[in-house]
Amino acid sequence: MAFKKYAPLLTPPGTAVFPSLTVPDTKFKPEGEYAVKLSFDPTDERVSALVADLEKRRDELFEAFKAEELDKAGDKRKLKAKELEKWDVAPVFTEELDKDGEETGRILINLKMKASGVTKTGKKWSQKPTIFDAKGKKMDNPPDIYGGSTLRVSFETIGGPVQSAKTFYLSNRLLAVKLLQLVARGGYSADSLGMGEEEDGYEADEAELKGSSAAPRTSANDEGDDAPADAGDGDF
Repeated sequence: MAFKKYAPLLTPPGTAVFPSLTVPDTKFKPEGEYAVKLSFDPTDERVSALVADLEKRRDELFEAFKAEELDKAGDKRKLKAKELEKWDVAPVFTEELDKDGEETGRILINLKMKASGVTKTGKKWSQKPTIFDAKGKKMDNPPDIYGGSTLRVSFETIGGPVQSAKTFYLSNRLLAVKLLQLVARGGYSADSLGMGEEEDGYEADEAELKGSSAAPRTSANDEGDDAPADAGDGDF
C-alpha cells in the first residue's frame, strides 16, 4: 500500500503533556518510543490552520485508500464499495481533559517516533529526535524535558487503515523538537520562578551551558546502515 508522501510540518508553540523526548518510553513497547502530546488553544489561527492541513491530508489519503481497495476488488467492486461506505476517519486531535474528566477547551495532538527496530535484512537500528534550543542550535546533550515545557515539533504524516475498526487514521511521526521554554523536574520554568532573562547580568558561556546538561541517555542511539534517514534540521 503506497500513499502520497507529504512534506514535513512544523507545529505552532504548544505545551508538552507527558513528554518522553530524551529517553524512550519502554513501558508498553520494548523497542522504545519517543512521544509527546502537545496541548493547543484551538482558537489560535495557527492551530486551526494546522488542524485543517492534517484533516486535508487524512481525507486525501482515505480517498486514495478507497480507490486502491476498489481496484483490487475486481468483479466484486460493487460489494467492496458498499463495504467501504461503513468506513470512517479518525479525528486528527483529541479533546484535552482535566483530572476530573472535564474538557479544558484545549486540544491535544499526539506525536511519536519508534526508538529502535530491525530491518528486513536483520540489521538493528536506533534513532532519536533532534532537539534544538530556542535559537535553533542543536543540543547534543539536551536536558530532561518535563510536562509544561513549551515546544515546537517538526513531524511527518502517515495514513493507514485499521481494518477491525473500519477506520482510517493519520499518524504523526516525530522528527525534531525546538525547546522554547523548559520546565524542569518539579514543574517550574525559569520564568515561573522569577529567574527569566534580565537585560543586564551574567551570561553563561558555551562550556557552562554544556556542563549543566542532563546526564547522557542510557539507551543505545547509534544508527545502523539501514536505519531511517536522519531527521536533519527540518524547518529549524
